[in-house]
Amino acid sequence: MVKQFSMEKILDWRMDLEEQARLKVTQLKERLQIENHHLQELIKENRRVKNEAVDNVHIQSLRYNDYYKLVIDEKIIQQKNQMDLTRAEINAAQNKLISAHTDRKAMEKLKEKEFLTHYLAEQRNEQMQLDEFATMGYKRQAL
Repeated sequence: MVKQFSMEKILDWRMDLEEQARLKVTQLKERLQIENHHLQELIKENRRVKNEAVDNVHIQSLRYNDYYKLVIDEKIIQQKNQMDLTRAEINAAQNKLISAHTDRKAMEKLKEKEFLTHYLAEQRNEQMQLDEFATMGYKRQAL
């Protein structure tokens, strides 16, 4: 007879939590890649503006390029700060994933232990019944 694990719903819930944590880590890593791509684009734009400034001789163009370069520098700093925040979120999500994984593994160990206990109890019961049948058969032969 197959016995249902007494905490099956809790195990399922733990598995769901682990899967959600895994998805969150994946989403955050994708977001970090997008942010890194955006940072690379800003750096490329900054280099382009600096190269244009070398060729310009008009004061108005130089002022505009300098202002634009300052704006881009500020955006680069903001983007790096955003990436640091995302990295911190990734670390927190990975810690949560590790915790969920550990909890699920503990529940699976409990499930295995419960099944083993049930199996051993079934074996003992069967052995007791066989012993009883053997004793009854011996009593019949003795009479």
